[in-house]
Amino acid sequence: MRKIIALTALLIAISLPAAACVGKTLLVGTDSTPRSRVIAQVLAILINERTGTTIEVVDFNDAKALHDELTSGDVDLALAYTARALKLEGLPPTADSQKALERVKTHYREELNLKWLSPLGFSEPGNTASLAATLAQKHALKKFPALPRLIAKTQSVFTEEVIEQLVGAENHAKAVRAFLRNKKLI
Repeated sequence: MRKIIALTALLIAISLPAAACVGKTLLVGTDSTPRSRVIAQVLAILINERTGTTIEVVDFNDAKALHDELTSGDVDLALAYTARALKLEGLPPTADSQKALERVKTHYREELNLKWLSPLGFSEPGNTASLAATLAQKHALKKFPALPRLIAKTQSVFTEEVIEQLVGAENHAKAVRAFLRNKKLI
């Protein structure tokens, strides 16, 4: 009987790490812009392929609607731009991209319980001082502590040129998957 219990315990222990993310769901929000949709596909495919986590992508009408869902805790991850984030929170704008990033990181962490992850390597269309980054719920990061490291692997991989190519693709998911495979990210 002890051998059966020990064997059962061993089998459970062995299966836990692999199944830690399987069966869990993350909600990725978009503001319905082509770039936001492409990055949502990047996050969905990357996270699903690397962790087995189910990703649900939800389009919102605009940046304000997405921001409201993020701040209410209903969306786990989303693409965010620093200039837009400052504006949505009524904070003063700045032309210095690093100052803007530090300002939103501090404000969102302290006031909204959200975390800005590393910038992805491209900026908001028409505003080169506005960096693009993934904004995440702290509760999602607690459930999935490897997410910042996983998403950071995409840092500087998505240049303006790459983003434009993916946005212009007929099938975003197929183009993103091929790109991630080519870069050996999945």
